[in-house]
Amino acid sequence: MLSALRAAVLLALAGHLCAAAAHAQRGGTEPFRKVELVRLLGSRAMATPEIATLVRRNCVAFRPSERDRADLRAAGADDAVFAAIDQCLRARTPTNRPAPRPSAPVSRPTVPAPPRVTQQPAPRDTQAPQAPPPAPAPPPAPLPAPPARPVPAPDLTQFTRGAGQHAPVGSALAVVLEVRDSTGAPVAKQPAAFAVSGGTVTPTAAETDATGTVRVRVALPERAGPVEITAKVGTFSRTATVYADPGPAHELVVERGGAPAGHVAVRSRDTVVLRVVASDEYGNRTRLEDFVATTSGRSIGLMAAAASDSQALVTLEPRRSGLSELQLSASGLRARVTVDVALPATAGPWAIGARSAWLGANNPWINAPSLAGISGADFTVFGRRSLPGADGLSLALGAEAGSLSADRTAGGTVSMTLVEAFGRAELAVFPDRPVSPVVSLGVGAYHLKSNDNGQAVYHTNAFWSGGVGLDVAVSPRVTVEARVERQWMRDANQGHVATFWPLGAGARIAL
Repeated sequence: MLSALRAAVLLALAGHLCAAAAHAQRGGTEPFRKVELVRLLGSRAMATPEIATLVRRNCVAFRPSERDRADLRAAGADDAVFAAIDQCLRARTPTNRPAPRPSAPVSRPTVPAPPRVTQQPAPRDTQAPQAPPPAPAPPPAPLPAPPARPVPAPDLTQFTRGAGQHAPVGSALAVVLEVRDSTGAPVAKQPAAFAVSGGTVTPTAAETDATGTVRVRVALPERAGPVEITAKVGTFSRTATVYADPGPAHELVVERGGAPAGHVAVRSRDTVVLRVVASDEYGNRTRLEDFVATTSGRSIGLMAAAASDSQALVTLEPRRSGLSELQLSASGLRARVTVDVALPATAGPWAIGARSAWLGANNPWINAPSLAGISGADFTVFGRRSLPGADGLSLALGAEAGSLSADRTAGGTVSMTLVEAFGRAELAVFPDRPVSPVVSLGVGAYHLKSNDNGQAVYHTNAFWSGGVGLDVAVSPRVTVEARVERQWMRDANQGHVATFWPLGAGARIAL
C-alpha cells in the first residue's frame, strides 16, 4: 500500500515538471513567475544556458529579493540566469513594464487513496460494495508578485529649485528636491530626510509626491554666511547651499585696534586711526553707504576719511590737549565719539644751558718755551636751537671763562685768564631716544693772558674745536650733557700755540 502511495506522488511531481518544461519549450512570451522558474530549474529538463536564453526573451514577472535569489540558486540557477534576469529588468521601464499575468490554477493529479483494509463480516449475498473516498481538493493558487519598486538614481536626484538663493538673515526660503530613477522617471513616495548646517528645516522628513518632488522650508540663522542643506535619499545624500545675507544697517560701530571705542583717549602726538563699520540687528557687518565724518573742537584735526564696502577708516591728528568730538553718519545712521587728548610735555626748539670743565695741556701740546704745562677750570653758558626738519641737528652760541695755572720751565707758576666766544654745531645720533651719542664741531675766538701783565703768556686769536659726548634726557625739557673736546689755539704771529682738552659736564633746559 505504501509503495503505491509513493508512486502516485512521484507521478504528480513529474507531471508538474514536464508541464513547466513544455511551457518553456513551446515558445510562450509571458514572463516567468518565481514558482515557474523554480520548477523549471529543479526539473533539470533544460540546461541552465537554455533557461537563461528563455529568461532574456520572456523576462520575469517579479523583481528578485535577496530571499528570491537564494531560492533560485538553491533550485540550480547560475550567474548566467541571474545576469539574464537583471538584464531584462533594466530594459523594462516603469511605464512599459508588463503587468503580471494572472496565476493559472496549478492542476495536480488526484493521488489515489491507498486501499483500505477492513474487517469483512461473514459474506452475505445481499451486502452492497463500499464506495471509494473522495479525492483531496487542489491547493489555492499563489498570489501574483507585487511590481518592483523603482530605485532612486544618485546622478539624477538633485535639488532643482532654491539652491544658491540669497536671503536676509532670519528670513525663510523654499527648496525643492527631485528624485528620479535611472531612466529619468520620477520616483513617488520615496522617503527623504533633511538637515541644515545652520537655522532650521521643515519638515525634517517627508515623502516625494507623484511628480517625484518634495518641498521643504529653510529658516536662515541669525549669523550671515553659507548654509548647507543635506537630503538623505536611500543609501546616498544630496546637498545644496543657500546664503544668509546681512540685513539692513542697524548701528554704526567705531573700533580702535579691533575693539569697540565709544570714547577715545589720546596720550601721544601720533595720529589715531579709527575704523567705522555698520552692523545689522544681529551684529553682522553690512554695507556702509553715504559715509561722512566731521570733527568739532580744537584738540583734534580730521586728516582723512575714506569708506569702502562695509567699513570706513578715519584718521585723526592730535593738536592740543582737550576734549573734541567726532561725528559720523552713514546708511541713514549717526554716531558720536568723544576724543580726550592729553599730550605729553615736549621740548621746544630753543634751550639754554651751562657747563663746567677741567682743561689742561702739556708738551707737546704747548708751543711756549717758557711753559711746561697748563691746567685749570672754566665755566660755559650757551644758547641752543634745534633746526626744524633736520632730526638731531642743533646750533649753539656761547661764552666761556676760565682760570688757569701755568708751570714755568725755570720753576714756579703763573696764573692766567682764558676767555672764549664760540659757535658750535651738534648732531644727536638718536634724537628720539632718552640716551644718544653726540658729535660736535665749532669755531671761536679766545684771549689768553698771564696775570703778570702778559709777560709770560699773551695770545689773542681764533680757535676751532671738535668733540664727542652723550646726551641723557631726564625729562621732556631737561637734558644732561657730557662732553670731551679738543681746542686748537692759534696766534697770528706764532701759529699753533696750544691744544686744550676740556672735559666737561652740564645741563640744558628747553624753553
